[in-house]
Amino acid sequence: MSLYPFLDRIQTPADLRKFETSQLPEVCKDLREFIIDTLAGVGGHFASNLGVIELTVALHYILNTPVDRLIWDVGHQTYPHKILTGRKDQLTSVRKWGGLSGFPKREESPYDLYNTGHAGTSISQALGEACARDLVNNDYKVVAVIGDASIATGMALEAMNHGGHVKPDMLVILNDNYMSISKNVGSISNYLNNIISSQIYNKWKTLFYNFLKWIPLVGPALQSVAQNMESSMKHFMLRPGGLFEDLGFTYFGPIDGHDVIRVVQMLRNVSKIKGPVLLHVLTQKGKGYKPAEADPIKYHGVTPFNKQDGKMATADSNKIGLSKIVGKTLIDMTEKNPTIAVITPAMIEGSGLRDYQEKFPKNTFDVGIAEQHSVAFAGAMTNGGTIPFMCIYSTFLTRGMDQLVEDVSLMNLPVRFVIDRAGIVGPDGETHQGLSDLGYLAGLPNMDIIVPSSAQDIIDSLHFMENYTDAPIAIRFPKENGDLRELKFETPNPITKGSTRVLSKGEDLLLLSIGFMFPIAKEVSSLLEKDGVKVTLVDLFWLRPFDKATIESLLAGVKKFAILDESYIHAGGSGYLLNEINPIYLSKLIKTFALPPEPIHHGERNQILEHYHLDANSIAKTIKQNF
Repeated sequence: MSLYPFLDRIQTPADLRKFETSQLPEVCKDLREFIIDTLAGVGGHFASNLGVIELTVALHYILNTPVDRLIWDVGHQTYPHKILTGRKDQLTSVRKWGGLSGFPKREESPYDLYNTGHAGTSISQALGEACARDLVNNDYKVVAVIGDASIATGMALEAMNHGGHVKPDMLVILNDNYMSISKNVGSISNYLNNIISSQIYNKWKTLFYNFLKWIPLVGPALQSVAQNMESSMKHFMLRPGGLFEDLGFTYFGPIDGHDVIRVVQMLRNVSKIKGPVLLHVLTQKGKGYKPAEADPIKYHGVTPFNKQDGKMATADSNKIGLSKIVGKTLIDMTEKNPTIAVITPAMIEGSGLRDYQEKFPKNTFDVGIAEQHSVAFAGAMTNGGTIPFMCIYSTFLTRGMDQLVEDVSLMNLPVRFVIDRAGIVGPDGETHQGLSDLGYLAGLPNMDIIVPSSAQDIIDSLHFMENYTDAPIAIRFPKENGDLRELKFETPNPITKGSTRVLSKGEDLLLLSIGFMFPIAKEVSSLLEKDGVKVTLVDLFWLRPFDKATIESLLAGVKKFAILDESYIHAGGSGYLLNEINPIYLSKLIKTFALPPEPIHHGERNQILEHYHLDANSIAKTIKQNF
């Protein structure tokens, strides 16, 4: 007998639509059990997917996908969508090299309209789809699903402002689960909570329209009066959804997003309404799995776990993530200097700042999913006598580029940028790879850049940056671990501005390593030395200011040189270096070992490096061919 008797009958959404509405709760039950069973074995985004099962089933049941356009925001909640659209048997490969993406991906399926990994894009895309449909006289429905944290992004509000102006037929579903990855912050989050907690308006509306039904003959004639009364009551009372209606959207809700039959009924009803509509749906992250319900932050993304008790494999107690090293170091620094401020755009957990926030709540500024604001805010804090550390993922810093240029760099405001998830991030794939930051940072005026190559370097750099006021300054590092037994938190090593580390000297090859490519560079050096190639090994550490005198003196004494740079080849640090180095030495360049300008798909870091011939053996082989 099948473990999933209803789900096993579904290969496409067309199969789902063959069920009676009354059977949908059983479909949801199977779907939830399948996700729990599968991810217990392979890991992946978990709590977010359990929270949207009923909503996903209802959407594919009512919509004629893929003809009707279904657009997901962020995308880490699309495993149920993938399962219902023919990818059930592939879920065990999710986030693995050559397997399913953890996010929507156009290359995978016609049901995935956009490659999604950043928040706040879905309403803009839905509006574009709807306006294109109307311009060419086509006929299909357009639906965007956006989370309560994402709807507070500037881009989402800009799109709603535009949508309320042009008024195409489209539906925005606000999936409200009280949180993104961490708990939500900000006035819009409070506004949504006020809607949920106060049902005065909705109760009045229901009673009033029920009353009208009982008035014979004159009931229909009162419809226009009722609409005017409703508008007045909205303004007079608490106006649930008033913000969205002021932006031009017809608001409905909130409704229970785990009552699949109720969601189906609402979708049928709102699909008949002209113009832009917003349906407010309440869901719970981790729904149906008690450990995830109790701790949705911990179970946002999981490694393989025991289904019975939810326990994940115990990590090595001596290993600590580089993000947590940042958090611990900043705690130590703030204890001595209360003028330090820490800023992050909705990544308290990911950036290792939970302990810091609990200890120094007044020094912590979680601005929500608002990267542009966070950068300008950090710049302004420098003028107020504070020392701001802007903690942000590399992939998200690209969203604050205008402010990085206009509101920090050009004015030479000494913001301390702490850039996490730089280089290859692995299972999250192309939308999250941190492969461009060095290129644009090095292209900005007044921007100094440290490229640490170890966990201890990060500790040392943060202490150095505390009193650095010459210019804005950035450090960047990957999603890796450090060993607590090797780290000195209390006695950091001193740093000299612009210094270069020369680890060995040889007359054949200069190997210039940028950041965390250094362990690979050491291995390459060892392999080459065994084959008789004498290597000068440099751990650059400072990208900018560049130690031109030291590097050019080393170049003068070698036959060849190569650069190792975990970036896109046209958007990394090597372009800056090659423009700084005297042209007379450029004929000695073998190549820059970096990533090609193409989407770098998901997989483990070592798999990606091997695929692009950036592992030690491949690099050593290429270099030897040039001697």
